[in-house]
Amino acid sequence: MSTFSSWAPYSKYVQGGMVDGQFLNAGFTVVCAGPPRLSNMGGSSIVGAAVSGAGADQMVWPIGVVQNINLSHNRTFNRIFECGSERSYFLSGRTIGQLALSRILYHGPSLLRTLYAYYSDPTGPTLIDPLFGNIGIATVANPHDVIIPPGYENLYLNLASDLFAQPIGLLLYMRDSNLDTYGAVYLESSLIPNHTWATDAQGVILQESVAVQFERCLPVSVSALSLISSDLSTLGVGTSAAGTSVRYGQGGQAA
Repeated sequence: MSTFSSWAPYSKYVQGGMVDGQFLNAGFTVVCAGPPRLSNMGGSSIVGAAVSGAGADQMVWPIGVVQNINLSHNRTFNRIFECGSERSYFLSGRTIGQLALSRILYHGPSLLRTLYAYYSDPTGPTLIDPLFGNIGIATVANPHDVIIPPGYENLYLNLASDLFAQPIGLLLYMRDSNLDTYGAVYLESSLIPNHTWATDAQGVILQESVAVQFERCLPVSVSALSLISSDLSTLGVGTSAAGTSVRYGQGGQAA
């Protein structure tokens, strides 16, 4: 691994452990809709073990044709000064997270319909069918009887429906180009304050986007690549895509 003392701009990479051809991009990132809380599915470790296999098929629903994913956090800090000094202190404030999704309405359920894939209301007066058989139905069964219809069948456009006052959860899952799991987070108690549907006379697509606010972003304990970190010696040990130990030279190339 590279260390500060071995920094050599003409001959070495700054950060060691980088593997040629092993990277992350949008093609290996998926966002899925599910129930509001990880606890609704057994907790972080159970969900993490499930998404590493096939058990997640009854937990979350993958959202297709997504064009853009933007996850952001904003944390406020209060700066406190005192009389008699030019120095200052910082007091940490609240953290607010947001997610923005943009998607093409290609075929099948619309974006709002897909986000509420887990939700089930079998009693009405507005009937809501889940898009898939899921654990959330049993753990948070019929949390609310929907009065104002959000839409019917595939198309949900009425954000004024009381359905959208109910929270959902979103799983963000990332792999690298070798399909090794990089990590995952679950956005708990997510709500949708903004939805946009757009097209134009010259266009050939219908595009939807939503702004999502979530209560908290929880890491999911998945079986992922081990941390590649610096070593105090001139050689370091990382983990290959196959999960085996690999020793790297000073330039970051596998030795």
